[in-house]
Amino acid sequence: MINVTIYLKKEHNPTELIQFLLKEKLIASASFDKNNISYNLREEAFSEEVYDVITALSKASLFNTIVAAVETKIGAETPINSTPIVGSNRLFDHTIKAIPI
Repeated sequence: MINVTIYLKKEHNPTELIQFLLKEKLIASASFDKNNISYNLREEAFSEEVYDVITALSKASLFNTIVAAVETKIGAETPINSTPIVGSNRLFDHTIKAIPI
């Protein structure tokens, strides 16, 4: 089980991407945070970027397929990462196990 985090630039619609991933049965559920501010230091210059951030529950075995689907739909310049879910209650476990592989 993993949390997949997808950082969308403002020109992309997070609701449409979530619906696509759900219909493709690549994720079990998702939420998104509007106007998430990310700070970086690039070439000694402070930078601020604003994203809509999707957090989705899925199976680890689907991660590469999710990345390929997002890159095809949105573009290869979309930052995506995953973190393992090392523990969960029965509700999360049941939700993720319901995704067919």
